Amino acid sequence: RKQRLKMFDNMIDIHSHSLWGIDDGARRFDETMDMCFCAEDNGTGILFVTPHLMYWDKAESLYDIREEKVAILEEALDENNSSLIIKKGFEILCDDEIFNVKHFKPYTLNGSRYLLIEFSFHKTTEDDVISWCNYIKSFGIVPIIAHPERYNFVKNDVTCINRLSDMGVLFQVNAGSPAGAFGDYEMQVACAMINGGFVDFIGSDAHRLNIRNTDIGFFLERYPDVVDMGLVRKALLENPSVILNDSVYFPERKKYITNL
Repeated sequence: RKQRLKMFDNMIDIHSHSLWGIDDGARRFDETMDMCFCAEDNGTGILFVTPHLMYWDKAESLYDIREEKVAILEEALDENNSSLIIKKGFEILCDDEIFNVKHFKPYTLNGSRYLLIEFSFHKTTEDDVISWCNYIKSFGIVPIIAHPERYNFVKNDVTCINRLSDMGVLFQVNAGSPAGAFGDYEMQVACAMINGGFVDFIGSDAHRLNIRNTDIGFFLERYPDVVDMGLVRKALLENPSVILNDSVYFPERKKYITNL
């Protein structure tokens, strides 16, 4: 690993689809194990498993399945003398059905006040997100938008990041985005968000062992030199402690995002 990676031991990856057979992530138990070993071997100390929660009528059964699989996974990691720590959450798909939900706490990250959310990449508008996030916040829950750099409404007007931040929304950028894994414009948005202090968390959003896996270090090596690696380190090592401890988080924004 290059010199710049020495400051990234024990990363906390708050977003992965590493649990087998539960969504479009890992397909088999052995793939889950390999994704965990990959994370551990490449500097991740804590890995959140965050299956997609897309249909609220299936939320309770999905919760139970996740609990059972995590228990099996933790036992297997222990038997293999792995030091990787598994934490639980979900990635919540938001649409207008969210207004029927009255209990968010079981589905938050590590049982904290922080909820990882996503939307349709193409249909969603800024007004949609504002209304959904205001509703979620009315329950004392803090929304974390997963991969904001990938949504059309953000790419069409990146200044919406400023407005969403001002209303108390947080952001998790995918580790591959600043390295160009999702496209050049997504890379520009992600890098601007990092340098502006708008990236609160970075996650692998890993789905498979050979496609977008849990090796965050692979992407860190490929970040452009303009990226503030000190702020990247905060997003991977320091900021996630507020989720682990369920403590209040005060974002430190550096400068407002302007259109690219």
